[in-house]
Amino acid sequence: MSAPEPLPVVTHIVSGDLWAGAEVQVYQLCKALKMSGAVSPTAVVFNDGILSSKLRELGIPVDIADETNLSSLQIILTIRNHCQKHKSRVVHTHGFKENILGIIGKDLARVPYSVRTIHGNPETALTIGRPVKWLVKQLDILLGRFRQQAIIAVSTQLEEKLRPIFPGKVHKIFNFIDVDDIREQWLVPQKSPQNPLRIGIVGRLVAVKRMDIFIETIARLNQQGVACTGVIIGSGPMEGELRKLAEDANISENIDFKGFVNPALEELRKLDLLLMTSDHEGLPMSLLEALALEIPVAAHRVGGIPEVLDNGNCGWLVDQQTPDSYASITTTILETGTARNQKQLAGLSHVRDTFGIHKNTKEYLTLYSNGSA
Repeated sequence: MSAPEPLPVVTHIVSGDLWAGAEVQVYQLCKALKMSGAVSPTAVVFNDGILSSKLRELGIPVDIADETNLSSLQIILTIRNHCQKHKSRVVHTHGFKENILGIIGKDLARVPYSVRTIHGNPETALTIGRPVKWLVKQLDILLGRFRQQAIIAVSTQLEEKLRPIFPGKVHKIFNFIDVDDIREQWLVPQKSPQNPLRIGIVGRLVAVKRMDIFIETIARLNQQGVACTGVIIGSGPMEGELRKLAEDANISENIDFKGFVNPALEELRKLDLLLMTSDHEGLPMSLLEALALEIPVAAHRVGGIPEVLDNGNCGWLVDQQTPDSYASITTTILETGTARNQKQLAGLSHVRDTFGIHKNTKEYLTLYSNGSA
């Protein structure tokens, strides 16, 4: 009796320096791929940390190409050697640097098929005024056009933006979560609003997340007689500045800096309301998790957020990026019990049907099959 054919190997190239949305999605995808039994996932990670540890716990082979100690050439050779060792059929890159080094490494290893996921809009504009970074960006685009076979966008907004850049190569596959698993582990049954209310935000403490608007919103609400605590779940370089902002607004006691929490669901589940004040987003994982846990959401109408909230059927969309706008819509949410419950139930149904694990994993497997056959 002959031995069964080995599964096609899909190798992911990812930074892993943070445990944020892209890393969480890479982990969820690798976990789902392994569970599918259709392909065998492996990974090259540029920073040893939470992601690499969690992948190893799943039994997924991981090599570290330490970007803090290795040159670009050494990272490329690490990728090449990994792909040769595991006989990779597909290389899947996640990120700017990962795309360039991953494509060169897979070409040296003669991997026949490569895709990239673009997880969100760039946080800083790369213009001709920054010539080196602009040139690297152009190289990244050229490599995507000519040395990769598919570009994955995680939202319709990104899909529309990327189609002119990568003609004929863009596929939309949503970020996804395992709704049933999240509810089984983290759902708080028959949760009643707390006093004071716990209004939260999840993300890195960086400028694009607009934590300043969140803090000022909490100040407005308390001034208007809505007793609430602002819960900030995340860490980052702006923490000192944000603490000073809370102090200047005389609401230090009303802002709870939780720092980095893994998993964020530990604190997310305790919230009465989630705000998303970012200037832009791709398709945020914390928003999907909030819908799965039936937590009301008010979020900026930007990026993939309107799609996740089904254009307002599953939450409240904010058009004006001001504390007054967020405070006003928060008051509306608190005063509309029936409408709030309807949106929560609609959100659960929407996230299960559109952003669930089975549908979107199947789409990845279909895409991979073009190169793994």
